[in-house]
Amino acid sequence: MVATGKTAQAVLDRIAIIENSFHPGMGLFIARGFDEESNQTLKTLVIDSEIALEKTLTFRPDVVILDLDSMRRVDALNTALEIRRNLPSQVIIFMAGKANPIFVREGMLSALWDRVFWLNEPSRNPSVVLSEILRAYNGLQQIRPSFLEAAIDETNFAGLLSPHQHRVMRLMALGGSNSEIAHECKVTEKAVERTISTASKLLEVTPASSTTNHRVNAANKYLRALFYSETLEM
Repeated sequence: MVATGKTAQAVLDRIAIIENSFHPGMGLFIARGFDEESNQTLKTLVIDSEIALEKTLTFRPDVVILDLDSMRRVDALNTALEIRRNLPSQVIIFMAGKANPIFVREGMLSALWDRVFWLNEPSRNPSVVLSEILRAYNGLQQIRPSFLEAAIDETNFAGLLSPHQHRVMRLMALGGSNSEIAHECKVTEKAVERTISTASKLLEVTPASSTTNHRVNAANKYLRALFYSETLEM
C-alpha cells in the first residue's frame, strides 16, 4: 500500500517477528501491541526461528524483526543473512531489550550492509516503536538515534571498526579469498589487504608464529569479538 499526500510514503502492512519458541522473548507482547495500535490494519506474525525462512517467504512481510533476547546472536545473524539472500530488498531489524556492546551492534548491522536497523528497548510504547519502524521503512532519519540505530554510512558508527572493515573481516572470517572479497566489496585486492591489516591492528590480533597463521588469528579474534565479547576490552 502507498499513502496518499504531497509526498507518498509506503505503509506497513505486515511485520514478522522471529524468535526461538523454546526461549521466547518479547515477540508475542510486541505483536499484540502492534495489532492494538494499528487498529487491525497491520498484520503481525511471530515466527519460530527454526522455520524462519519458509514462513517469511510465505508471509512476505514489509519488515522482519529478529528477537535477540530470544535467539543467539550468531543464529539471528545467520537467519538474517539467509533471508536477505532470498529477499534482497527485505528490511530487517534486530530487536534487543538487553544491553549489547556497540561492537556487536555494528558488526551485525554491517554484515547486512543496508536496509537493516537495531531496535533498542522494544518494551516501550508500541505506538512509538511503530512510528520509528515506519520512518526507517521509508528511509527517513529516525527521531532518536539511540532508539533505532541505522546502518547507513560510516558517520553512524563510533566504535572500533567501520562498516567497511566489518564487512571485509566478516567475509574473510567466512573463508573468502582476497579476490572474492574485493569482488564482493567492489574494491581492489590491495585495498582488501590494507583493510584486513588495519582492522587486525585495531583488534590487537596476535601476530603469526611458527604454529599459527595471521589470517586465521584475525578471523578467530573477529568472530570471538563479534559474537561472544560483552565489553570492548578484548
